[in-house]
Amino acid sequence: MQTTGIIRKIDELGRIVLPKLRKYLNINPGDDFQITIENEKIILEKYSRLQNEELELIHLINCFSSITNYSIYLVINNKIVNSEYEEITKEVQNIIQERKIYIDETNKINITNTITNKDKIIINPIILDSDLLGTIIITGKEGIKNMIDISKIIERIIKLKYM
Repeated sequence: MQTTGIIRKIDELGRIVLPKLRKYLNINPGDDFQITIENEKIILEKYSRLQNEELELIHLINCFSSITNYSIYLVINNKIVNSEYEEITKEVQNIIQERKIYIDETNKINITNTITNKDKIIINPIILDSDLLGTIIITGKEGIKNMIDISKIIERIIKLKYM
């Protein structure tokens, strides 16, 4: 565990301010955290309902990828879980934070530092009860409408699992 040297007081409501750590750890307003206690230490971990079902979701994404000509990625906590947990670019993070489906046919967005997009792209945040569960990113050379339909089908399957 890394020590930062920052000392903070807890206020009368039991709150503590996390200063620049928020930016470093990509903590955004509304993010969920799991709180555990271990040897008199309080451990805060970013929590995602999808993380518990990661393997199943990766199999789902791989099934759709194998029957289409698209590259399909699942993003949880700003990392692509079906691609060695690479962190997505700040540009893609900003698009996801807008919480709207994003369509780009100009091939100008890089998904990660190593995954460059040379095709059309759909970025579809998965939102359930105002919580951002994750994001589906689909890239392909053809059929933007089909890409949107596939992203919405995957989104519905994931949402049905958590409703």
